[in-house]
Amino acid sequence: MLRELRGGLSALALVVVGVLLAVSVDLGIPGQALLQSLRFHIAAALLGLVLLLFIGGAWRRALLFLLVFAVSAGQGAAIVYRQQEARSVLAAAPGKPLFKLLSFNLLTGNQNGENIARFIAGSGADVVTLMEALPIAAHAGILRAVYPYSAGCEDGSPCGGVVILSRTPLADITVQSMSGAWQNRLVTANTTIGGQKLNIVAAHLVKPYFDEFAAEEVARLGAVIGGLEGPLVLAGDFNASAWSESLDGLMHRQSLLPGSSYPATWPVRLGPVGVPIDNVFTRAPLVITEVNALGDSMGSNHRGLLAEIRLAAD
Repeated sequence: MLRELRGGLSALALVVVGVLLAVSVDLGIPGQALLQSLRFHIAAALLGLVLLLFIGGAWRRALLFLLVFAVSAGQGAAIVYRQQEARSVLAAAPGKPLFKLLSFNLLTGNQNGENIARFIAGSGADVVTLMEALPIAAHAGILRAVYPYSAGCEDGSPCGGVVILSRTPLADITVQSMSGAWQNRLVTANTTIGGQKLNIVAAHLVKPYFDEFAAEEVARLGAVIGGLEGPLVLAGDFNASAWSESLDGLMHRQSLLPGSSYPATWPVRLGPVGVPIDNVFTRAPLVITEVNALGDSMGSNHRGLLAEIRLAAD
């Protein structure tokens, strides 16, 4: 019985090792980008199997699988370390708090539109980026009292449901598509807060298992960001974590910085052990000093993010 149990655990561990291989090496297989966002969850599953193998007395196999776990987790940790190292340089520079940003995918069919609108209005955020904003369409008056300036539209179509709300005037507004999968899910604008002009980019990317569309959208997003000069904040639902190859590459190419942490946002029921597929990034001299997931999803299948952003001194 014990031998059969060890064999079963070993077989499961081999399957997980194969998945981790797909995470770590670009094999060009469908859905690989999705697996990359789950890197640490998959590694944790392997660690659990390793512990069971140790308990079952199969310590040689356990040590072998533990080595695989260490390599995969170490690779992921190296990505996070590199991202945070770039951020820490700017975070250590003197500066001043500039604004708060709220980013939230509301879920198109959410029936709590009025409650969400009232929450946003009282959130204290200076800038708000929304995805799947249809639920607040009937309650726009609540928001206009606090955020008189907006870009995009909240009716879901044809504007794609991506919206920027702002306390300060917005200029140079664009609404664009990133691929043929969905229309008009990239909104850009600029505003001036505390005497500092900055770019705001709100994006809702396609799910990563649509590989060709996902790659096209990341490339298009990068091209748009690359064409914007000066300080920039990018927020939205990327359907991928910051350590996935696509987002990590985008951050590297466009000199984008993450927050000090990566709060889990989806699925809501997993809370803090979910996947951080909603993100906020900045470009110097803007730096995120703190970013937290909202405690209440208010009927959405995503948790929103509230970020505090500082202007670092030159």
